[in-house]
Amino acid sequence: MAIVLPLLLALAMGILVYGQYFLLAHSVQQAANDGARAAIVGLDAEDRRAIAERAVDRSMGGVESYTPTARAVAVSETTDAVTVAVSFTVPEDSFLRSAFVPSPGNVITARATFELPVD
Repeated sequence: MAIVLPLLLALAMGILVYGQYFLLAHSVQQAANDGARAAIVGLDAEDRRAIAERAVDRSMGGVESYTPTARAVAVSETTDAVTVAVSFTVPEDSFLRSAFVPSPGNVITARATFELPVD
């Protein structure tokens, strides 16, 4: 029992930590997708950025302990596409920051690109 229990606890903690990481990574990628999809209707660069930020906040609203200060949204555009990059910093009290199991990282980033409509 003294040998097996620590291994089982480490395995259970690893499952929980990486499960939360994959959930957050999927949420951040979906928020980037939603932000890019919403941004294509903007009239200019500033309008696209504001629309993308609102869409990202709306998409990430279901994530526990999400605050707009924990994310950064960057919108870049070319003549034919809009790219939205979202960076989310995991809160200090998150299970992902436990020191018992090495975590993949405290900052999760994702990018999404959508083409602009052709006139």
